[in-house]
This record gives sequence, structure tokens and C-alpha cells, in this order.
Amino acid sequence: MTEKKTGDNRSLDREIVKLTLPTVLSNISVPLLGLCDTAVAGHMGDERYLAGIAIGSVMVTTMYWLFSFLRAGTSGLTAAAFGAGNKERMGYALLRSTLLGLFIGVIILAVHVPALRLLHLAMGASPDVTLLSGKYFSICILGAVPMMLLTALSGWFVGMQSTSKAMVVNIGVSILNVVLTLTLVYGFGFGFEGIAAGTVLAQWLILIPAIWIAVKLCRKHGISLGFNRKVFFNPAEWRLMFGVNSNLFFRSACLIAATMVMYAYSARLGDVEVGANAVINQLFLFFSYFMDGFAYTGEAMIGRYYGAGAYDLLRASVKSLIKWGACVTLIFCLAYAFVLPYIVSLLSDSKEVVACVIKCRIWVVAIPLVGVGAFLYDGFYIGIAKTAPMLISTLCGVILFILLLTIIDYDQWMLWMSFTCYLALRSVILIVLFKRTLRKDIKKY
Repeated sequence: MTEKKTGDNRSLDREIVKLTLPTVLSNISVPLLGLCDTAVAGHMGDERYLAGIAIGSVMVTTMYWLFSFLRAGTSGLTAAAFGAGNKERMGYALLRSTLLGLFIGVIILAVHVPALRLLHLAMGASPDVTLLSGKYFSICILGAVPMMLLTALSGWFVGMQSTSKAMVVNIGVSILNVVLTLTLVYGFGFGFEGIAAGTVLAQWLILIPAIWIAVKLCRKHGISLGFNRKVFFNPAEWRLMFGVNSNLFFRSACLIAATMVMYAYSARLGDVEVGANAVINQLFLFFSYFMDGFAYTGEAMIGRYYGAGAYDLLRASVKSLIKWGACVTLIFCLAYAFVLPYIVSLLSDSKEVVACVIKCRIWVVAIPLVGVGAFLYDGFYIGIAKTAPMLISTLCGVILFILLLTIIDYDQWMLWMSFTCYLALRSVILIVLFKRTLRKDIKKY
């Protein structure tokens, strides 16, 4: 497989839209999984169930988030092999990532009991909520193996330029979760435990079609998945994979640390501020759904052209993705600047919460502006399988974030100012280091 050395901007734009749209739709569907669980728990007649779901889902998400490198690391290495037309390495990327996912899933199951104790200590919930969140966590964690395998498969689909297939899997698991949860809770009377059981069953059941899709994609590209000693006993390939993934693992740990600090700081403010912070965070997450779509596209396209040695197309893709990211960011900034009260009123009926969010309007508008670079360039670095700058930028950002919070008074305005500085520093470091990182491998860049 070879890549043309040049291409017009319109064809690149079409490819960007083709790859990005499925990811954005997939990202938007993800909250449905949590929304279903929350809605069912919220109608059980006791607020403890809702709190138990809230705490339990955060704990499960924290465990899985640590290993999100499986998706990102797999997509970059796969995209490079795809661009180079190396069918053997495409197959190796799939097999190694799924083997690693299986291993991690088993390890999570083995350590989930002590991990649950540590997470409960960190959360500090009431005894009743602790008990319920523990039940939810203990059931949900039974889906660790399929979850890790699905994470690896999703990364492989992105690397193979097939984001639509990753979308099908993600939307499929959300739909299955809704159907199974409602069936188990209301059809079979499983109660609170049925909420978690529905999530686990959905993950296991969607694994079957996900594997079938991967096998079909292998056949389409003539990729052999037979046993090969190189899959298991090639130290150089394993070193490359672990080198990429270890940086992403510690980066995830830094991101989790920043999130935990944010929650801990927010919890010390008043109830109105806590509610306003939750709204602002949702506005940031909504922006991230779109930017993650462009980041995944960056992983696929940059990795593909990097592997093919099509450096002109690589440069053109970077410029096109930055253009698209800037346009979407501008739309969000304008919306948050001019119609923020109307947006917030859709998320909260409290006039005090709305006023509190409006007070931080400058940071609500600034966060997309300074954060777009962090999202896009993360995708670029994953595409060229150079993840050390991602760890460096995130670590520096978290240190700045914590430092600012320790030297300022407890105040919501200052909290979001610090978070904005954290994102801005990540973006600046990634942008500054990108060309320097590429020059080590690409003299023409």
C-alpha cells in the first residue's frame, strides 16, 4: 500500500469528516450508558441508590481510565503499519493489544477487592452509600476483561481507518446496556444489582460482534491471524509497545490526579458552587466529545501518513485538522460567550447555580480556546507513536494546577482559572515540542 505524495485540501477535508463524524456520534452516545443507570436508580425510591450509582460508577471509571492507553497506543502503532502497507504488523498490533487487554482484565479482577477498599477511603461516602457503591463496583468489575478487549479493538479499528466500526461497537454496547438493565430490573426484579448486571452483560455480549468485525476487517485487508512466534517472542516489538503505552499509562494517572484534585477542591465550596462546577464540567465534557473526534482522526491520519512516509500529506493533514479544530472551537466559544445563560438553564433550574456559572463565564469561554491544542496534538503524537511529550505536558500541567490551588484562596473563580492554566500549559508544551519531535525522524518536516 502506498500513499500519494500530494493531495488537495478538499479530499483531506472529506476524509477528516468521514473519520471524525462516527467518533463524535460514538462519544455522544457514551453518556447514555451512565444516564440509564442513573435514571433507573433515581426511581428506586431512595436517594441512597442514586448516590451509590454515582460513587460506584466513578470508581469503575477510575479503574478503567488508568488503562485507556490500550486504545490510544494500539491506534498509533496500527495506523503506522496501515500506512506502510505492512499486513504482518497490522495483525501483530491486533493480537498483541488484545493479549495485553486480556492480561490487564485478569489483573483488574485479581486486585479489585483491595482496590475497592482504597477507592472507598478516597471517596469517604456514608456507610449506606459505601455499601451500595461497593455492590455496584463488585458486579461491574466482572466486565473488566471484555472492557479491556473492547478498548484494544476500538484502538485497532481507529488505526485501520475504520472509526465507523468503533462507533458501531460503542453505540451497540450503550443500546444493549439500556435494554438489559431495564429487563433485569423491571422484568426480572433484580433491583439495584440488576443495574450493574445489565452493564456487565452488555459488555460481554457486544464482544462477540466486535471480534467478528475485527476478523472481517482482517480478511478484507488480507491479514493473517494465525499463530506466529513473532507475536509472542519479538522483544523489539514488545519494547516499542510498552514504551508507547507506559507513557500513556502514567499520563492517565496524571489526568486522574487532576480530576480528583478538582473534585476534592470543589467539594469544599458551597452547594451552589458544587452544582455550578458540575454544570461547567459538563460544558467542558461536551466540547471534549467533539475534540476527541478530531484527535482520533489525527491518530488515524497522521499515523497512516507517517508509516507511509507521505510527509507532505502528513503536514497537510496537521494543517487541516488544526483548521477544523479552530472552527469548532470558535463555535463553542461564541456559544458560551453569548448564549451561556440559556444553555445553563437547560441543565439547572436553580437561579443561584446559573448566576454562579455566569460569574465564571470568562473561563467557560477560555477553556475550549486554550484546550483545543491539547486535544489535537495528543492525537498527532499518538499517530507518530511518540508519547513522552504527552506525559511531560500533562505532568507539568498537573503540577501547575496543584501549585495554583495551594497558593490561592478557596474560590470557584480561581478554581477554573487554575484549570484553564493547566490546559493552556499542556497545549503550549505539546505545540512547542511537536516539530522538534518530528525532526528526529523526518528531515523534510
